[in-house]
Amino acid sequence: MRVSNGTFIGAGSSALYIGLGFIPQKVVIRNIDQAAQEELVWNTSMIRAAAAAEGILRTTIGADDTGLTVLTEGNGIVPYAGGTVRATASANYIVPVNAEALFQGDMRQKTGTEINTWTLDTTGDESGHFNTLVSETYVGVGSRVTIEETSTGLLVQAAIVGFTSDGTADDDVILNISVASGTVKKISYKYDFCTAQVGTVMPQGIKVNDYTYVNVSAQQCFIDAGTYDTLY
Repeated sequence: MRVSNGTFIGAGSSALYIGLGFIPQKVVIRNIDQAAQEELVWNTSMIRAAAAAEGILRTTIGADDTGLTVLTEGNGIVPYAGGTVRATASANYIVPVNAEALFQGDMRQKTGTEINTWTLDTTGDESGHFNTLVSETYVGVGSRVTIEETSTGLLVQAAIVGFTSDGTADDDVILNISVASGTVKKISYKYDFCTAQVGTVMPQGIKVNDYTYVNVSAQQCFIDAGTYDTLY
């Protein structure tokens, strides 16, 4: 059984190719930037029925099924064999961050001067700022931040949920929880999938034909994909 999950940013305009490293048998994609949390569900059994070959889309939250749509050919998810070499870097072709050196590991030094200090600006609040300029190409909403609190010595991991300006002024950065001022030990890339760079051989995965609900330009989505214990 293989599993891949994490966040990615929608490309919009046309289909999105996600190089998971394998062809999944079940997929859930959710737009987590929208209040309705639009969701696309697909599995390989659906390819046997033309009426819903590419999944089921939920666009609203409610007790009835008015927000459900079955997706026919060209509208949802299909397996992607991979194998193509990227001649250009395109937001419509993404791979896990550990496959591209630009996005691997720690992002604290992406602006030249290391981001090493977090200051909580209002006690009990979640907002604060860093000691130096933040590169929004690599760090922003979605990044995970590990901070060693000066007052407690505890290592706390949080996520950036709000970001304005360059990250250095009071309340520029909002975390999902309140973390006391301290030393920044690590910052991750904003998402778990990144743009495949020139020369990358695209891994196997899926093609997402929808770009209205779960592959919307500049909107963050979550994907959970995997295989079953028994392959067929």
